[in-house]
Amino acid sequence: MTSFEKLWRPGPAKLKAQTAPGSDSASGDKFLYLLILCPLAALIFFFGGARPWIWQGVTGLFFLCLGAWHFRFRVSPPDKRLRGLLIIGLCFLLVPLLQIIPLPLALLETLSPVRGQWARTLLELGNISSTTISYEPLATWMRLAWWLFLLTFAVLLAQALNSGRAKYPVWLLHSLFVLAGLEAIYGILQALLPGLGVLWNMDPQTGLAYKGSARGTFINRNHYAAFLGLLWPVLLAYVLILKSPRKMEHVLGKRAQAQVLVQQKVFAVFCLALVILGLVLSQSRGGILGALLSFTLLYLFAGLRQKRVTAALFACWIIMLGYGTIIGFDDISNRFSQIGQGATVRVEIWKDGWNAVRDHPLTGTGLGTYPSVGRAYQNAFSPQLRAHHAHNDYLEAVVEMGLPAAGILILGIWALWCSRAFFLWRKRQTMDPDRLVLAAGSLAALGGYLLHSWVEFNNAIPANQLTAIMVAIFHIHISRENTDQAGQTD
Repeated sequence: MTSFEKLWRPGPAKLKAQTAPGSDSASGDKFLYLLILCPLAALIFFFGGARPWIWQGVTGLFFLCLGAWHFRFRVSPPDKRLRGLLIIGLCFLLVPLLQIIPLPLALLETLSPVRGQWARTLLELGNISSTTISYEPLATWMRLAWWLFLLTFAVLLAQALNSGRAKYPVWLLHSLFVLAGLEAIYGILQALLPGLGVLWNMDPQTGLAYKGSARGTFINRNHYAAFLGLLWPVLLAYVLILKSPRKMEHVLGKRAQAQVLVQQKVFAVFCLALVILGLVLSQSRGGILGALLSFTLLYLFAGLRQKRVTAALFACWIIMLGYGTIIGFDDISNRFSQIGQGATVRVEIWKDGWNAVRDHPLTGTGLGTYPSVGRAYQNAFSPQLRAHHAHNDYLEAVVEMGLPAAGILILGIWALWCSRAFFLWRKRQTMDPDRLVLAAGSLAALGGYLLHSWVEFNNAIPANQLTAIMVAIFHIHISRENTDQAGQTD
């Protein structure tokens, strides 16, 4: 058992919220589920939370609701084994906190000479009264609040999963199924009806940017593809382990139960094929390649010894290809034929981003400052057209956080994924088959997402960042070595 498993594995006593006298624990659990699901739903249906006022509003409402929940039901402190995760998260919160603390000008010039030079010039002109590492302290403050929200969300989700008595969290999987299904249907309609835009988006420029591509309620098709890519492997795994509810045992016989279950699985596989089709119709090259990687990883970890995985994957792709052939894949093939041109533009943007890193190697420019600071370094486009992001999540993190902090974060994320992959591969022969499929699906989804992040800025979209954290927490929960949960789901 790895040290991370020991850290994560819950104790014998189940984690339950301490309820106020006279309150109902079931009501507290439902409120907790809503507190977890509502932020994700709100971010998804409003451009993926891409606008600052959306994710800032969601952050504020979340903490207000968390305070109300604590007042009504009394939030229990994190389990001892979760406190390690909490400490690690708080350590990373120190990075943006240090970036917004005013420093003596001499110290600022030592830590970040370019930033210090700008600060000295502005001080001489009387434009600023304090010096911080961040070029935009307010933007960094907002990102600090967002990171605090993500950390709190992760801890609450872990507690909610560990406190459940079911083998796997049906409430979470059903909710993700609904969200992915709605997004897939909307995206397919956008591909069939090019004039159909994005809900709430009144900007004509961004409304026409990806006309004819599936993008759902996301403005950018790449972010839409990343969102669906995070969900379809997890949902496919859930369909494969789907069983008849206990309550059906008293109503239907075994044969009738089997027939109903087959019908449910066929319908679910059909819906999942539409989700994959929506991803393909987004015409996102990185998203499609990420989905192929997820497909391969899911098969390697769970399909080699389970024919049901192979059959379900085969059925999904056959249905997707059948519908796609009717609709047409011409635009998608044209997109891949232009991959060289797209790569050239991205390489130029990456060069500009690396120039920013060279000027701020130790401290970065401040969390959340790339959209403004990057303009001073960009030469890939005309002066009238500027990229707001680096089109590489890892490079953007290095620009904003500096090489030391961003390097530790990036290496830590990849080391964690590799350690989970090694653990799952080692335990694939002895792990419970249902848990193996769910763990493989979630790990495959994260692998595709991390790959896509090399060529896109998916992590800058709050809905995708929150979904990735949700899938990661779910994977760690479902793949832990020992479990004291029941073997049936209601």
